Amino acid sequence: MTRQFPRATLIALVTFLLGTGVYYLTSLETSLGLDTLFQLRGVRPPPPEVVVVAMDEESETRLGVGQDLTRWRSYHAKLIQELQRQGAALVVFDLQFITPHIGQDSTLASAMKSAGNVLIADCLQKINSDDKEFSGREECSERHNALTAEEENGQTQQPGEQGVLLMHKIRPAAILARTALDHAPFSLPNDAGNPTIRAVWPFLDMFKESPTLPVLAWLYYLQDKGVLEGVIQSDRPFSTWLTKQRKQCFSDEQKNLDILPSPSDLEITFNTLICHEDGQYLDYYGPPQTFKMVSYSDVYQGKVSDLEGKVVFIGKSNRKFSPGKTDVFQTPFTDTRSGRMSGVEIMATEFSNFLEDRFIRPPFPAVLVILFFGLAVALVLTQFAGLSGIVASLALFGAYTGMALWGFSRSGLWLPIAVPLIQLPLSWLMSLLWSRWDLLDERKRILAFVRQVFPQWLPYISASPGEWYPDKGAIEPKSEQDVNGLCLATDIEGYTSVAAQHTPREMWALLNDYYQVLGYPVSSNNGIIADITGDAMMAVWMDATKTTQRLSACFAALEMELAVDKFNEATVTGRLPTRIGLHEGDMTLGRIEAGEGSYYRAIGDTINTASRIQGVNKYLGTRILASAAISTGITNVIYRPVGAFRLVGRTEPLELVEIVGMSADIKKIQFDLHQQFALGLNAFRLGLWDKAETIFQTVLDNYGQDGPSEFFLEFMASFQGNPPPGWEGIVTLQAK
Repeated sequence: MTRQFPRATLIALVTFLLGTGVYYLTSLETSLGLDTLFQLRGVRPPPPEVVVVAMDEESETRLGVGQDLTRWRSYHAKLIQELQRQGAALVVFDLQFITPHIGQDSTLASAMKSAGNVLIADCLQKINSDDKEFSGREECSERHNALTAEEENGQTQQPGEQGVLLMHKIRPAAILARTALDHAPFSLPNDAGNPTIRAVWPFLDMFKESPTLPVLAWLYYLQDKGVLEGVIQSDRPFSTWLTKQRKQCFSDEQKNLDILPSPSDLEITFNTLICHEDGQYLDYYGPPQTFKMVSYSDVYQGKVSDLEGKVVFIGKSNRKFSPGKTDVFQTPFTDTRSGRMSGVEIMATEFSNFLEDRFIRPPFPAVLVILFFGLAVALVLTQFAGLSGIVASLALFGAYTGMALWGFSRSGLWLPIAVPLIQLPLSWLMSLLWSRWDLLDERKRILAFVRQVFPQWLPYISASPGEWYPDKGAIEPKSEQDVNGLCLATDIEGYTSVAAQHTPREMWALLNDYYQVLGYPVSSNNGIIADITGDAMMAVWMDATKTTQRLSACFAALEMELAVDKFNEATVTGRLPTRIGLHEGDMTLGRIEAGEGSYYRAIGDTINTASRIQGVNKYLGTRILASAAISTGITNVIYRPVGAFRLVGRTEPLELVEIVGMSADIKKIQFDLHQQFALGLNAFRLGLWDKAETIFQTVLDNYGQDGPSEFFLEFMASFQGNPPPGWEGIVTLQAK
């Protein structure tokens, strides 16, 4: 024990220094640790008092306003009146009403004044001090694009060094600012280097300690509920009152805060918020649309009837995933399937965190946690040698992670988990190096003993510990592995003609970018790229349940389809439309020796069949085809059967399905098309070709282009509309 404690101390010190450096010098703990805690915890219910009214795609169509936010203003007055009629507690607009609209502002101002509970947003504009380039949200008036404009309309962050971003605040149009309950800015700290929104500012000290809109909404809601009675004394708008209190916190007048003694904890909460809080980490409730979200047009038309006592946040929010939209942000819960989160949802999240008094906070200084974890792991490793120590330390890390997750889920307490995960292998390495040192030291003593007592045995003892037992050589590992898995095959349509128009160097650069785009969906969905040859790629999934493999491969194929579309829109060298085929079965993964080199490949009929299936796409006009077995047991993916085919080189027919998309992305019109097509396919297979022809033609007339319907019409026409003798409902393809 006397010898082990110094070792444990040294291991703990080294891992503590490394962990502290990683924690303070990188964003790893937030980008990996905090996001992992959110994913492990999952969704938690948001407060029922909060509702988001989404200015969504459906409302754009119904109201005929498009994406121009200024065209919505004529509808806001009636919306406020409807919310007032239902008894909403508070109405918060995540919009800036900057440019005056003659003929609309008076009506809107009248509705705001009558309701008496409407909060609106100030505008923040960023100004590059070098080239005077301006950027701001959509409703920031262009006439404010000047440094002097803020002298009459707001406050300006003072210029600093060249190249910095200055910011100024623009208040709403005067008539609206007067009739609204209050107004304040709302800004999110995102940038290209750190695009994920994890923290917010309750106050913008750069604008003379101005509070932000969620803070105002929280105070006005507490006031509406009578909670502030006897706690805060103020006859001024809360935006003015909060600014004054914040300034007093940084002066000698802090003792004069207008907060009265109260038996509740609100006094402590307010003092902490006003005088001590800077940035706060948001406790997100889940992915986009976790809050109750209703369409703007539904509320406007009186179709929503349960808004009494609710805090209603109104803002731009796309309820369907659509790339390229503005005012959307990454959060720890957003991904390629959920899309990004709208700014109004983040505002509602911050308000809800205030309402629950629950932001993400560390219970202890991170350095203490890192120190004690490193010491605990070091003591375990010095008490248990070798594999036993590693297993015991893993159990310790598992218990610590479970405790961190419990505290995070229960109260939003944030213990670091990414840094301890780095400390763990470093502790193992140092422990193993010490074990190796001890082993070599022991070997020296053995050799010294043999040299003195049995010198005749010395020639038979190797100098290397790895060769103590030379008769027990390592077993040569197998160079191949038989597996049952799933193969995804891709091919570029029209690749030969594209290649003929460009130099080899241009095609190399194009394919290099293309395969990076194509490869990411495979790796992100736990697949393995087994081969890339020319314009074709093979990927495989194995070592998982069939359902998991099928779902992962379908997700990868759909993400590939989207990624290739974006790639083709962006490239100027040449478009590379891609066909995809999926099939599962037995295959062999192995190393093939060729001359002096060796190559790792996936081999077998499964690979060939997947390639043949992707080739059927060019006949059917589809993008993703799979053998019917792939669709068994999967959820969240929409597919449709497209018939039985006898592929080139195969005698047995194969039922194929088209992978159409994710359940949430499929519209009703596509379901109707699939149902009509299924009726036509059934008639085709039964030999009722007159009926099938009528149905397929109806599909094209009603729904426009549909590749499979066009294929079967052409196929039947080639036989003059009559099934050949011995018809079995199987289409035999004569070429790849």
